[in-house]
Amino acid sequence: MTLPLAGIRVLDLTRLLPGGYATLLLADLGADVVKIEEPGKGDYIRWTPPMMGQLSAGHVALNRNKRSLTLNLKSAAGRDVFLMMAATSDVVVESFRPGVMARLGVGWEALRERNDRLVYCAITGYGQDGPRAQEAGHDANYIGLSGALSITGPEGGPPTLPGVQIGDLGGGGMAAVIAILAAVRQRDVTGRGDFCDISMLDGVVSWLGLHAAGFFATGDVPKRGRMPLSGAYPCYRVYPAADGYLTVAALEPQFWHELCLVLDRLDLHHDAFAMGERKNAVVAELEAIFRSRTRKAWMQLFEGRDVCVAPVNDLNEALEEEQIRGHSMVVEEEVPSVGVIRHIGNPIKMGSSTGGSVVRRSPPDLGEHTQEVLAEFGIDRAGHERLKDAGAI
Repeated sequence: MTLPLAGIRVLDLTRLLPGGYATLLLADLGADVVKIEEPGKGDYIRWTPPMMGQLSAGHVALNRNKRSLTLNLKSAAGRDVFLMMAATSDVVVESFRPGVMARLGVGWEALRERNDRLVYCAITGYGQDGPRAQEAGHDANYIGLSGALSITGPEGGPPTLPGVQIGDLGGGGMAAVIAILAAVRQRDVTGRGDFCDISMLDGVVSWLGLHAAGFFATGDVPKRGRMPLSGAYPCYRVYPAADGYLTVAALEPQFWHELCLVLDRLDLHHDAFAMGERKNAVVAELEAIFRSRTRKAWMQLFEGRDVCVAPVNDLNEALEEEQIRGHSMVVEEEVPSVGVIRHIGNPIKMGSSTGGSVVRRSPPDLGEHTQEVLAEFGIDRAGHERLKDAGAI
């Protein structure tokens, strides 16, 4: 099996979710991701509950197909080892605040002097410059500052934190992967690497392009529950069933007509975009109708009909969905010290490969591959021991 990023070596200095997710995608696609961790501690995700025996579930989720090497960048010997590794690697990914890597002597300027083909990706909350560049932050701060949180939640209610970390995963992790792949492609043409400045705040703001376009055009500030795709219309809402909820997304006329036909309510045919009191009346009628059956009963009734209705699954139900399992999005692996563990698969499917859905390497123990990786850079066992005695690994 040929994987598209085979032969690309990535030195991963990131911690927790944004960088871990970015390098997971790269590793699944075949890159040799060397996870460089602090000796004795490692990535914080390793000891973040819940635990699966000795393994953190978070570590299992983010670190398959990677190798772990411990390295103390605060020591002179550790810094020298990292500089040597970067000199022949393809990508460095880090998630420290701006300036930290430079103070350690291993920042972009120092690394590109040794390897002008290197792609360097820095994932931060607010970017490399600007008034907030040195501020600490987490996902809630980024989505709040961006405006995304202000439009999330029910009409008349408070802003609601989403269950998925939008800034971390979309604004940070996925944007970093796109930038890295673009820089590697550019290097193929120019022969030179580049610096990728990935701001999680910028990433979230970019997801608000349609909302901003509407605001620029009309001057109307978007409001929770009042936008076309967040509850403003009867045809695009969440409705209660007898045992949970259903999503109705019958936005186009043909889908709304089909839904009215199946519900035997053709009298509502012209009410897909009803507003004001009429909207409230239509929504109330549909809520009463949908409460009359379970989600399963509704989906059986809608089978084969173009109505754009789906159940709101909890995670357990979602992971049992035939569509999700059939697309290799749930992957099982036998780990000797733990037993069978399950992973979420890679969403990127390609005709010439599995896209990395199959686990090639279990999530590594802290420093599991230190000696192996160092040997690839010409450091023998005796050198390994000297680095260990010096507190570098």
